[in-house]
Amino acid sequence: MRQFRATWGIVTVTVLTWTFLSISSPTQTQLNPSQQGRGATGGMPGGRGASVEPPVPAEDLVLLTVTVADKNGAVTGLDKNRFQVLEDGVEQKIAYFWVDSRPISVGFVFDGSSAMTDGTNEAMREVGPAFLKSKTADDEYFVIVFSDAPAMVVAYTNDAKLMPKVFPKTGEQPLYDAIYNGIDAMKEAANPRKVVLVVTAAGDNGKGQTDDQLINYAIKQPVQVYSIDMGGGVAASNTIDLLASVTGGRAYVSTDSSFLVENIAVELARALKTQYLIGYKSTNTKMDGHRRGVKVKVRPASESQKLTVWTKSGYYSRKEKETKSSNTVATGK
Repeated sequence: MRQFRATWGIVTVTVLTWTFLSISSPTQTQLNPSQQGRGATGGMPGGRGASVEPPVPAEDLVLLTVTVADKNGAVTGLDKNRFQVLEDGVEQKIAYFWVDSRPISVGFVFDGSSAMTDGTNEAMREVGPAFLKSKTADDEYFVIVFSDAPAMVVAYTNDAKLMPKVFPKTGEQPLYDAIYNGIDAMKEAANPRKVVLVVTAAGDNGKGQTDDQLINYAIKQPVQVYSIDMGGGVAASNTIDLLASVTGGRAYVSTDSSFLVENIAVELARALKTQYLIGYKSTNTKMDGHRRGVKVKVRPASESQKLTVWTKSGYYSRKEKETKSSNTVATGK
């Protein structure tokens, strides 16, 4: 009998227990450029109406958005038999599977503070154009730049030519406020897939959102947070890494090399072209509101294929006698 040995691409997961904090309103910022009236039902002209919508999942399913990539970018054409999902180490039966290539909404959050050098500032200018090279007609984006306060300098648009070419190098670093506002602005996104990409070279010294408040807000939103740390790993790395983990994004570490930063942006854009929606009904039926860790594994086509796989590192279960005002995440969506 021939033996078959399977290897798996694995999500690295840190399972953490979070204490919910009451989240105060973010610092008042300049985030009001003609966004009123937008939303999922409106969208952009010629927008997502032409896209195939996935079937509606059952309410009791845990839903995960999973990204799979190799050295060439997004890995497409995978069926559900290639995936394995574990919750707190216990394998789960996949009950919902959808290959998702619908349009995407991207919020760019750029560092315009005095922490930026000529090198990091120049490298950051390459991110937007590199990422948008492969955009579709229905993909949209906005741009927030943070200096003394976050400001939305480009409202939702399909036009890649509107990406800013000049960024300031002055003021403080309200990084957490800027990320919070970027995630919050995604409530007005026209597209079903939502990503915030943070590009910075320094940490946070703002007086608004704390790291705990930001994490607790982000974990409950249907938004993936990605980041490019051009400070070589010093830009609030613990919080940035954790944001990626709990939202299903990824934290990249680079230098101020324009070439490296551009390559990261291109790699990320390609990886986001196709994602997978995976749902399962948890074998843990307790309604305790506790956080549960999640791992997703994908079997590569061959032992030589190296896969990178990422998704949310966990979710909060439904809490018994839950009310509509509860802050508990019920589905992990």
